Amino acid sequence: MLKFTEDLSIEHLPLDVYKDLVAELNRDDSWRTLAIYVSEKLDYSHAWVNGLEDNNGSTNDTPASKLLVELNIRLCTVGILSMLLEDCNLLKILAILHTPDPVRIITHPDEETLPSEDLCVSLRNKVRLICRAYGLPPPNYQWYHEDVRLEGETSEELNILMTSTSQQGSYRCKVYQINLKGEKLSEIFSRPLHVSLKPTSVIIEKQPQVYLEIKEGDNLVLCCEATSHPSPQYQWYRNNDRLDYQTSSILMIEKFTAKDEGKYYCHIFNGISEKYTQHSTVLMELPRQKAVAKVALLIANENYDNQEILRTPKNDVAKVAKILDGLGFTTICLTNLTLLQMKNAIKIFSDSLVEGTYGLFYFAGHGFKMQENYMLSIDSPTNYLRKDAICESELLSVALQNDPALLVVILDMCQTIPPIEFNPEIHGEIPSINTYKGQKNLRNLLQAYSTSCYRPSYERMGKDYGLYATHLCKYLDENIPVTKLFEQVGKSIDTWFKGAERKQIPMFATTVTKPYKLTDSIVQSALPHSIVQLEKLIKFSNKVIDINFQQTGVKCKAKISQYAKPCLNCIQISVIDLDDKWEVNFFNSVHTKRNNLFKCASKNKCWFQSPETNEGPLVISLLDNGVPVGATLLEINELVPTFLYRLNQVNA
Repeated sequence: MLKFTEDLSIEHLPLDVYKDLVAELNRDDSWRTLAIYVSEKLDYSHAWVNGLEDNNGSTNDTPASKLLVELNIRLCTVGILSMLLEDCNLLKILAILHTPDPVRIITHPDEETLPSEDLCVSLRNKVRLICRAYGLPPPNYQWYHEDVRLEGETSEELNILMTSTSQQGSYRCKVYQINLKGEKLSEIFSRPLHVSLKPTSVIIEKQPQVYLEIKEGDNLVLCCEATSHPSPQYQWYRNNDRLDYQTSSILMIEKFTAKDEGKYYCHIFNGISEKYTQHSTVLMELPRQKAVAKVALLIANENYDNQEILRTPKNDVAKVAKILDGLGFTTICLTNLTLLQMKNAIKIFSDSLVEGTYGLFYFAGHGFKMQENYMLSIDSPTNYLRKDAICESELLSVALQNDPALLVVILDMCQTIPPIEFNPEIHGEIPSINTYKGQKNLRNLLQAYSTSCYRPSYERMGKDYGLYATHLCKYLDENIPVTKLFEQVGKSIDTWFKGAERKQIPMFATTVTKPYKLTDSIVQSALPHSIVQLEKLIKFSNKVIDINFQQTGVKCKAKISQYAKPCLNCIQISVIDLDDKWEVNFFNSVHTKRNNLFKCASKNKCWFQSPETNEGPLVISLLDNGVPVGATLLEINELVPTFLYRLNQVNA
């Protein structure tokens, strides 16, 4: 209801009322909202609206006062002005002309729920609550949670992202009116709405450490974190024995001793579901082991003469080699070896494993199992016998003879039995027996296998790396004992197979009892003579030599480098400083039993696989528009590491 008669002209309003109208219309440019609405109704241009801002130098001539004058000239009465203000939703200004209309709530937050029902939502979902009210002066809003005012929540809509159980509870909205003097006229509260969370399963957000070493007398602290509704409860275990009073997310054992060693885990539950954390192996911290040297021999056999070609061994070996290089290993990386080359490589490697050294042998290629594990060379015949392969015990018999501190043998290959219907001879063969032991019978051997007995080992279709090597490399440089390292590799592959048939089950066996780690440091003293000699054998430096095509007088250079690092027996030849008009081609001067010369995609380059097998020099032919015009010879055997010569000696 209006305070004044509807027909009263604007200019006859009481002065204080007129001043209040001008002040409120000037606030927040409310006058513009009203002016634009009037201009649209009367079909006035925007120039009329903009002209109201021109005060002609007068501080008292405001846009609002000019607008009221314009409306008065056009016979706008209080009744018409009230309708215009209501149409523009300028209710606070309308309240100046209107008698107070007590606030009333027209929409309560619980409108969409049944009486006495909670609003039940899932964790991380959004909740939207609405409280709408009407009155003059227009209502103000303030939301409350459990009677605690929510800062900044002063609109008719409340949006909540439910991220915590603490957000459960009763929500309601206070609606109140304030006049122009700031006096509160009335206030009422909406009906409350109780918001609750739906029960949720336990989700482990943080796992305890996989491996931990604690000094005697120090405190052991393990922690895990989980979310759920209702809130999770915790119970810690050691070696499957429940630990009294360890019922929080943090386990604390003061003054750690040897009797506290073991595997710890936590049972987390909430009445809806339960979960177990991963096991954490906790051991007493012992003095770190040190190696006098660390040596690795890595063999990748891919291009078999009579067996299926493999795709990933070279990549697998390169990835493993890169990690071992970073751990301080002297690394020998070789690809596509014959039986003789494998035997010689193993002999040279074993000779370097003197007392105090760490040795690591990794083989990726074809293999089989008949009582023992056998590694196949690339020249193995179609119907191979055991004598055509290298037995694991043969490797161990030479590698352990000088008592290395640690020997890790990794066979990334199949352990299947050759089918009797395709290879009956091998089933009638009498195998040779190899015994192996060191001079001191040390506990120094760990044997790891990409798969278990009589099972295949897989490459992954479309992947650059094999399954086992992929997971091995996750942990190879972890600062954990070697036994724990291969335990983690097995768990990682199990996790990868989760929900599918486990076609490949890695395994390992060990005699090791000391906490040897591949990350152990090397004693800062002179290297053993055997290691110094080995490093001389495998040393490879890029070389650049002059070459001369005498027939044409053309001179240039040839650069000799590794083709596919870190593979020692893959050599690249690049002809450089040659005018663009010329091209070169490469071929062997003496036929080789197995092609070992390959042209690179780049111009004037080639690469050798096992160049030491060449019985003659490399021919470099000079071409002019594809026509040979000259040639020269390059004695490649004189340019490769000494180690490669030793690979082909019958008695290395």
